[in-house]
Amino acid sequence: MAAVSNRLVETMAHAVFKRNPVLVTELYSTAGDQPRRYASAEALGEHGRALQWVSGGMLLIGVHYADMGGAVRVRPFDTGRGESARFTVSGWGLISILLPMAVDANCAAKVHALTERAALGRERGALDVPPVCDWNWNAVESHKRRLKDVLRKAL
Repeated sequence: MAAVSNRLVETMAHAVFKRNPVLVTELYSTAGDQPRRYASAEALGEHGRALQWVSGGMLLIGVHYADMGGAVRVRPFDTGRGESARFTVSGWGLISILLPMAVDANCAAKVHALTERAALGRERGALDVPPVCDWNWNAVESHKRRLKDVLRKAL
């Protein structure tokens, strides 16, 4: 697996912000902090460039557009390593984008979102999460497909 270029990060950032997202945020916060939110493609690109110098640095963001409906929530989670509380952002139709930034990052670039069927299968065991039926799954799939196409062409 190899780190992605700054040009690819900029391309993805502009693709994300092209359709006026409601929310663009880190999926997992650093210890003791709330997840970082990005207000522009430039801010997202700048953070991606900073992660190039972090061992195993990866840009892992969640994207939510207004037409997708549904609800996104921020919740604390315990890493089990005794560090300060961290937070994660979740939602059934939330689109996640993973871009390996550091040379030693052990992952491949990808765009992912649950399907409606997968979300329904997991909904029963979920606590305190808004229902799957609140999401516009056609919009989720459309945005996911568009962002995957941008990533595929940029790689």
